[in-house]
Amino acid sequence: MKHETKNICVGAGLISLDVLIWDGKSYPIAYYAGGTCGNVMMILAHMGWESYPIARLDGTKDGQRVLADMENHNVHTDFVSTNDGKTPVIVQRNFINKDGIPTHRFESRNNIGRFYLDFKPLTLKQANHVIERIRFIPKVFFFDRVAPAILKLATTFKKNGAVIFFEPSSRGGKVDLFNKCIEVADIVKFSDQRIKDLKQFESYRDKLFIQTQGAKGLSYRLNSKWIHLEPVINDNVIDTAGAGDWTAAALINNLFKDKIMFGICDLLESDLVKALNEAQKIAADSCSYEGARGMMQ
Repeated sequence: MKHETKNICVGAGLISLDVLIWDGKSYPIAYYAGGTCGNVMMILAHMGWESYPIARLDGTKDGQRVLADMENHNVHTDFVSTNDGKTPVIVQRNFINKDGIPTHRFESRNNIGRFYLDFKPLTLKQANHVIERIRFIPKVFFFDRVAPAILKLATTFKKNGAVIFFEPSSRGGKVDLFNKCIEVADIVKFSDQRIKDLKQFESYRDKLFIQTQGAKGLSYRLNSKWIHLEPVINDNVIDTAGAGDWTAAALINNLFKDKIMFGICDLLESDLVKALNEAQKIAADSCSYEGARGMMQ
């Protein structure tokens, strides 16, 4: 691998087919590539990055739809397999709640209609194959799932100078593996709906932690105390799905696009706050569009 100055992000984790449906309707509004990792890779490509997701999908119609959507948005699919994996399907059902506010719920099903997340993580063999094939070092490696193979990728890229961005959905049952993922990461971002306990991160230094809090804004910690940032208000909310993914992608873009790489703790507090505020604004703007990536259309 050679060191690159180009804006390249490699990502691994949840990549799914998202199906958007209005409640009460029997037919979908849209099909598109989604999942946390999938959305971040797609949004970064939209922002001018070279995005390289790593995934195990299948050759079904669902898998082909994901692949086609990524290719249509200039996402590199060199490391996306459709031979031995599964394509998770996530149904986003939009509706108006009893208070007249647009909201949504997610339903997960596999290819035969059962409602669960049919996800196959990367294997160590596949991770090693990517490491052998890849001819560049990304500026950023993004991941959202705790798995030995993904940890191997993160560790390898970090040794070669990449910034590691970890967005866990939860600690899960693999506490030791989760802690290793935290240790290798430079930036750890999570929702307060997924992880509420901030004390577990108090012993870590040289990392940026971000807890998004929906309509309440976000809090961040860079080495010392937690600092709260007020939300950016949007008076025209249509769909909040994907706002967190826009936050992650916009933060990566704001901090690292066209910039010389640096240690995360060398970041000036003022520059970080500016980048976070800009990411909040983009995420708020995304809520005026239907679908997690509606603002890209």
